[in-house]
Amino acid sequence: MLAIASLSWLGDLRAAPTRAVVGLLVGASAHGVVCFELWRRHGKGRATSIVALVTFAVVLRAIMLLAPPSLSDDIYRYRWDGKVQASGRNPYAATPADPQLEDLRDDEWAQINYPRIRTIYPPLAQGLFAITYFLHDSLKAFQIVATVGDLLVIILLAGLLQALRAPPWQLALYALHPLPVVEFAGSGHFDAWVMAAVVGAFLAHARQRTLVSAVLLAAGVLLKTWPLILVPLFLRQRPRWHIAVASVIIGSGYFVYYDQGMLQPWLDYSGRWRFNDGAFWLLHALTGSLELAKAAAAGIGALLFLVLWRRDADAMRGGYWLLLGFILLMPTVHPWYMLWALPLAAVAFDLGWVTLCSLAPLSYAILIANSGNSDEWIEPLWPRFVIYGAALLVWLLQTGIDLRAPAPGALHQPVATPEGTDLSA
Repeated sequence: MLAIASLSWLGDLRAAPTRAVVGLLVGASAHGVVCFELWRRHGKGRATSIVALVTFAVVLRAIMLLAPPSLSDDIYRYRWDGKVQASGRNPYAATPADPQLEDLRDDEWAQINYPRIRTIYPPLAQGLFAITYFLHDSLKAFQIVATVGDLLVIILLAGLLQALRAPPWQLALYALHPLPVVEFAGSGHFDAWVMAAVVGAFLAHARQRTLVSAVLLAAGVLLKTWPLILVPLFLRQRPRWHIAVASVIIGSGYFVYYDQGMLQPWLDYSGRWRFNDGAFWLLHALTGSLELAKAAAAGIGALLFLVLWRRDADAMRGGYWLLLGFILLMPTVHPWYMLWALPLAAVAFDLGWVTLCSLAPLSYAILIANSGNSDEWIEPLWPRFVIYGAALLVWLLQTGIDLRAPAPGALHQPVATPEGTDLSA
């Protein structure tokens, strides 16, 4: 809590990047100590209060909400898209720099990232931006709505842990982690709502609510497109009309907002950006070509999907592995992208991914290296080796030494799906 309070007190974290990174790492270390103690207590048969964990999680986020958004400027684009819709216009129709939208510009317009590129956020995300702007046009409103999504993730995750008969303390692996607190309550990233849809889909699947699961996955795709990779595995053995329902939901969302320039930002994004990439960095180093690296990443991703498909992998277990592979193969991996898999890592007790998220703040060393100069960004190389190397080491250690084993004499409940399989197996 002290680490989060210190970060909130700093205010503009971009203006003090060294202290921000140190604060996040200290918070991650404290989080590790707390989770170890909860694991140890569980091994001795002591119960963990879900209510206490959720309450503490709410307090952490309330403290962080006192600070202005600073580590990321995405929230300015959210607000702009909401404002464009409030004026009765389509957010996909023009860029923020377009003269026809000049009448909407205010003091915060100058903070929008890449104003000459159209918005990339899908239709349901645009709906959330519009609703938030309608409720209040301040940046704080967007931080609060992002935090609500984050708290929804925690509630759904608690339900998923219960449905899979996993130890309740594992909720702390996500709920008390400092990175979601800073990225959602602090920076206002709406990715929390996507994660809520995906965790909700996993929960519905675990409780045999297959149609609800399909609808939630479709909602996730309309919030941010990456949940699309999970759809085939989840809908493989469902009635065909479930597939039709999901398709109609997704298609309807894009129909409402349709504009002929909707695909342009995808081309810009996929062709221009690289940051903090893991496996993709290795592929680029081996091939020496950005195009070849992208082709190799796509091929590996397709191969992973085919292996899971041919093995008839359980949708939840296969979906988790597919999501991890997808993130690692991406050319751009912002710290909040790593959070996409953290709730599921909490269920799987995947300490390697928890470590990855704990060290993710090191990627903000780019702010330190460039001393706030945004004209020419030079990304230091060493954070990649620390973040991904340490996570791989922890994963290998956990694979060799099963930390899920109970303490001597204690009862142990495995993390199991309804089919009796381990999510991380």
